[in-house]
Amino acid sequence: MKKMLKMVALCMAVMCLSLSTAAFVPIQPLTAATATMALAFSGNNANCDITITGASGTTRIDNVTVILRDDTAGREVARWSNLSANGTTFRFSRIANPVTQGRTYTLSFTATVHRNGVATPIGGDITRRYN
Repeated sequence: MKKMLKMVALCMAVMCLSLSTAAFVPIQPLTAATATMALAFSGNNANCDITITGASGTTRIDNVTVILRDDTAGREVARWSNLSANGTTFRFSRIANPVTQGRTYTLSFTATVHRNGVATPIGGDITRRYN
């Protein structure tokens, strides 16, 4: 019985030590920003929309480059560069043309998010077929 009590006390001590150590580990967000993208088609136009939202502490989003590519033809349809926004949010909405039904298009972006004195590059893309 005494051995059992010693084992239980030892297990509890190890658990308490583990919990107290874990309490001092700072938790940081995994990314500096999130992005939402939309690519829609109407007639000869592609509607390109991107919103980049910086995490808390973001002061600027810059060096933004947005590209619309015609994957089927292997060519660039449009490019916008040197875009930026002060604060936590960057919004982009443009129309690119011409686009052709039956082809596949990719909208991509790269940017730099300035947060808590650190510049973090981010990027993303979406691919859609114009049916």
